[in-house]
Amino acid sequence: MESTLIPDWSELHSDILEYLTSFLSLSDYSRFGAVCQNWFSVAKQKRHPPRQLPWLVMGEDDTTHKRKFYSIDEKKHYLIDIPELRGQRLCGSSYGWLFTMDIELNFRLLNPFTKKCYDLPPLPRYDKYMNTPYVKVSPSDEDYTFADMQLFLVSKAILDCDPSKCSDFKVLITYGSNRELAYWCFGDSAWTLIQGVYAEIDDIIFFKENFYAIGNLCRHNYIYVVNVWPDPKIKRVGPKVPEHDSFSYLVDYMGQLLVVQRWRKELKGGGLIMTKKVIVKTIDLEEENYHEYKPMDGHAVFMGANSCVTVDASKYPRCIKNALYLTDTPLYYNDEFGCKDLQIYNMDQHSFSRYYSFEPYIPFVASPIWFIPNLR
Repeated sequence: MESTLIPDWSELHSDILEYLTSFLSLSDYSRFGAVCQNWFSVAKQKRHPPRQLPWLVMGEDDTTHKRKFYSIDEKKHYLIDIPELRGQRLCGSSYGWLFTMDIELNFRLLNPFTKKCYDLPPLPRYDKYMNTPYVKVSPSDEDYTFADMQLFLVSKAILDCDPSKCSDFKVLITYGSNRELAYWCFGDSAWTLIQGVYAEIDDIIFFKENFYAIGNLCRHNYIYVVNVWPDPKIKRVGPKVPEHDSFSYLVDYMGQLLVVQRWRKELKGGGLIMTKKVIVKTIDLEEENYHEYKPMDGHAVFMGANSCVTVDASKYPRCIKNALYLTDTPLYYNDEFGCKDLQIYNMDQHSFSRYYSFEPYIPFVASPIWFIPNLR
């Protein structure tokens, strides 16, 4: 009788194993490495980024204080012990890095999985009434406490490149009650304020080798290109877009610049503010015009006040094509901020649906944010 040979999967060549890791999500990386020593050594090299939809970074578990991550693909929570995220408000996500701020207003850039961290300089601080920078805020200040300022001092922070791949990265932030702009270049000892913007900034983006900002003024959106180095300046570009009391986002959609305008409304009975309307517009910066953008070529955009990611939905069976995945966004810094307005806007059907079950109020420091893990 002819014997049946059972292959020894532990002896697969490292090149084949490395190729297999290019198809793995972050959770599958752990499972892959648990097979045997050979597979573990390949997984440990982390030569390929996890292939997965963005995770939603949420709050802490009340008992263990581990950080809660939600996989929209698996519809599953992961509790991960990351001490560096305890008590931190997340101000932005770029290239798998998180911008964090603690109760003492220490501002950092952190890769939560490699634990690589950069301490950023003290932030510009704002006077509530005079609208001018000031040096010191006391916890007993009658207008602001440190806890207040942790919530709104930085609205959004973004990078121009992955710090694990480049050593001269730059950071742009919107800060203060009026969402002013400031930037920091690696190696600088302080932030540089950007003057000359009279609109209140809604969103910022790094697009085609430049920083851009969008602000609203007199019921119109204005787009600005922000030059941060070596000569910091800002210039209005492109068309002015009717805004009509929406909150506007900038999206890099496969090399096209989009403006996504989002209208939110308090439902009858109070206490629940939900997105009721979304309009997407394509911006032509050179021709200075715009038009309503309808089809999205099968992609999906994961977006919110502090992060934005575009993915090819055809690679993920559970991802809805031509859809916007929206996170909950407060209208003001002292809004109750929870997991209420977590919706999918289907561009084809012009309809809304939930991707996450309702949760009651959670602290603002636990604001949901989209995040793609970076293992390098």
